[in-house]
Amino acid sequence: MGYIKEIRKYVGHSPIMATSIMCIIYDKERGILFEKSVDFGVWCVPGGALEIGESLEEGLKREVKEETSLEIFNPKLFDVRSNIHIVYPNKDEVYYTEVIYEVNEYKGNLKPDAESIELKWFKVDELPDNISPIQIEIINRFINTLK
Repeated sequence: MGYIKEIRKYVGHSPIMATSIMCIIYDKERGILFEKSVDFGVWCVPGGALEIGESLEEGLKREVKEETSLEIFNPKLFDVRSNIHIVYPNKDEVYYTEVIYEVNEYKGNLKPDAESIELKWFKVDELPDNISPIQIEIINRFINTLK
């Protein structure tokens, strides 16, 4: 999060706009991969803000690798949403344009980073109760495409 960290030096906690990418990693046997976030303590799918000069897919691959240690292949665009408003626990405020991908090809061993408390696969009919309120609608829409 180098770019946003740099911007925060100038704007403090004031609202900023950013582009983020989100990755629904799905495995027919395991389900959907979630991470429990350090920021909010809720389950969410991997993702984060783009850095300067990154393409959407470069940012997606970087964020997934950082947060899960997985290498992903052939991401497929699922949706684009705008005006996703988040106020972080430290009072930083962001309005995201969010680009959501789905991925079912990956390799590597799961290992959480400093942004994650835990990584866990959840079957689509056994999702955790505390999924990020910002992500629950898009996760449910994705699950509906599987039926």
